Formats: sequence, C-alpha cells, structure tokens
Amino acid sequence: MLLVDVDGGLALRARASARDREHLVVAGDGSRHRVWLNPQHGGWLTGLAEQFDVVWATGWEHDAPRLLGDLLGVPDFAVLEFTERPSVGVRFSKLGDVRALVGDRPVAWVDDDLGPEVLAWAAARIEPTLLVQPSASEGLRIEHVNELNVFARSLTIDGAARDAPNASNACDTGVEPSDERRDGE
Repeated sequence: MLLVDVDGGLALRARASARDREHLVVAGDGSRHRVWLNPQHGGWLTGLAEQFDVVWATGWEHDAPRLLGDLLGVPDFAVLEFTERPSVGVRFSKLGDVRALVGDRPVAWVDDDLGPEVLAWAAARIEPTLLVQPSASEGLRIEHVNELNVFARSLTIDGAARDAPNASNACDTGVEPSDERRDGE
C-alpha cells in the first residue's frame, strides 16, 4: 500500500522547478486555491500504482482525485477519509486512521509532514514500512520514486508485487469529503 499526501508532496504553493505548472483549483466549498504541479508526478504515480495500492491520504480527501486526477492523469485511487475533521490552518493527526487502514500490511507513506509520532510508529512496526518525506518546497522527486520502487521490489515474492488486496473498501469510514485544502496534510 502507498499512502500519498497532496500539500507539499504533489501540490506546491510556489514553483519549485521549470517543469512545474500553475493551476487554479476550486475546492468542494467553492474556495479557490493556486497550486503548482509537476506534470511528471502523474506518470510516476501511475507507475507506482502498478506495484502498490495507492491511497490518497490527505486533508483534501475526495477533492484530491476530483481536482488533481485529471490534471495529473492518474487512475481513480482510493481515498482515506479521516475521522478527525481537518480544519483550515489547523494541524491534525492522520496516524489513527492510517493505523486502522494499514493494519499489519506493508506500507509506504509519502508526506511532507511526518512528525515524531509517525516516526515512532513506523520504527516500532514489524511490517515493512517506508516513510518518504519530501521537502514541502520541492515536492516528490525522482529520488523518492526510485526509493519507493526499491521498497516495492523488496516486497515482491515470486513476482507478485501487490502488498495487499485493494484498499478501496477499507478507506470508506463514512466521513464526508473535505471541502477545503488543509494545512498539515
């Protein structure tokens, strides 16, 4: 399973490279947000989806696939809905919901904001766990994708690269979709 955050990992608040493209996205509540996206991210995520069950793990919740899916050209990934309502400008912990979703499966988690609680959880897990923390000013880079590919290959047994059954059913916690971009994703 591969958990993917949006802010700082994929959607940047400022241009980080010449490849980045500016987009104006409109959240579910009608609020507008200017983000910079690297067009390579779509191909990278699509390639990673051949090895992982990819899950949006972001305060954007269902706005992530709705707003970014077409822009990045990615398949319809599952969405982790959080039991704690993300609020604009307020950090929230994803860890409880991530623990419930992941269970005892191997996981890679891409997020620019992985605090000490997440680091301790990952270190204590018996199951293979990879935390990838891109710089919030640069976002996901090819080095991170290479690291994720190596991790996925380490999980491969007899050519079967899938780490778990599709996660889409496990992601439905009944929480309404996110209406706005959130800090702390």
